[in-house]
Amino acid sequence: MRGAHEKAHDPDDYLLLHQKKQKLAEYDSLLRKFRYGDALDKVLQQRQPQVVIAVIEELGKRRGLTIALSNRDEESLEAILSFTIRFIDDPKYSTYLIGVAHILCDIYGSLIGQSSVVDELFSKLRNKVTNECSAQKMLLRMLGQIDFCMTTAEIESAEEKMSRSV
Repeated sequence: MRGAHEKAHDPDDYLLLHQKKQKLAEYDSLLRKFRYGDALDKVLQQRQPQVVIAVIEELGKRRGLTIALSNRDEESLEAILSFTIRFIDDPKYSTYLIGVAHILCDIYGSLIGQSSVVDELFSKLRNKVTNECSAQKMLLRMLGQIDFCMTTAEIESAEEKMSRSV
């Protein structure tokens, strides 16, 4: 057969259709080129937490999360810190963002005092983590009290059944 627009005249001829390749997202192509920091910056601009977390997870699998978080200027550090502060207490994302916060503190902890914006963001992060830890401790105490009440009720119920049967 000659030409893409030529119709098959013979019933024994086969026509092969070309499927279009799905275009990769820009952050995916940056990941393929091992430009981890640029990929993280690009996905942070989209403001879709599920996608950002997926890229963070992928960077963790590739052992590139520390690379992606390193060598940031104030503006790009502000973007990742703001995202981390906003979603670190969300149970869907906290597993990944606790690791991100830990890496950020390790890398940029020595820079505290050099930029008021970054200092304020780290302070907000510390306050958010402190509040979340306090809430978790309170919930654990409450869970312990509920367990105590449930155990006491079960024991009393078992004692009642024993006294009825005697």
